[in-house]
Amino acid sequence: MLLLGLDTATAVTTVALVRSGSGAPDEVLGERSHVEPRRHGEVLPVQINEVLHTARVAPADLDAIAVGIGPGAFTGLRVGLATAQALGQALQIPVHGVSTLDVLAYDTGRHDGFAVATDARRREFFWATYTGHDSRSTAPAVGSASVARNALLGLTVICPPGTPVIDGLDPVAGDQPSGSALCQLVLARLAGGEVLDRPVPLYLRRPDGTPSSGPKSVLS
Repeated sequence: MLLLGLDTATAVTTVALVRSGSGAPDEVLGERSHVEPRRHGEVLPVQINEVLHTARVAPADLDAIAVGIGPGAFTGLRVGLATAQALGQALQIPVHGVSTLDVLAYDTGRHDGFAVATDARRREFFWATYTGHDSRSTAPAVGSASVARNALLGLTVICPPGTPVIDGLDPVAGDQPSGSALCQLVLARLAGGEVLDRPVPLYLRRPDGTPSSGPKSVLS
């Protein structure tokens, strides 16, 4: 299987191409990552083209697409999901979703209890807890630093670079979201017969903007 993975839920835009099958270990054929918020839409198409070109793989050769569904920033998250869904529809191949927090947890390789927390902006955090790198024990959540601290007290908390410090906790530096880890997690879940997430955004909260209520009366 040739699996293209991409994630734009955080400040990182990451893309990877992984080959799996025939009893051999998964092979990462190419990977690109770029850290810069608010440039996902510019960076993602370039990274996809570079990864496919380097591996000498045509889009028509892909068997499936994996995409991080968040939680994450609204604009960045939509870029990755819209791209994955458009490619899947154009190529008539399945698109598998997976939580970005699960990808970060999977990349740790840990076999004990821990948590993953990321920056949700607005002085808030996203987090989830795990009994091992491939086993989530609580649903993804969002809240202030004090709410996160109360939920995660006593746990080892893994945070990717750039995550603000949560007072009262002792975070452990983790890696940025990785396209290759995303692909490997999806392949492991497919091999285990697990039902994967739908490729729809996991927002957890309302957007900053609100719809217009219409023009105001000049008489008011």
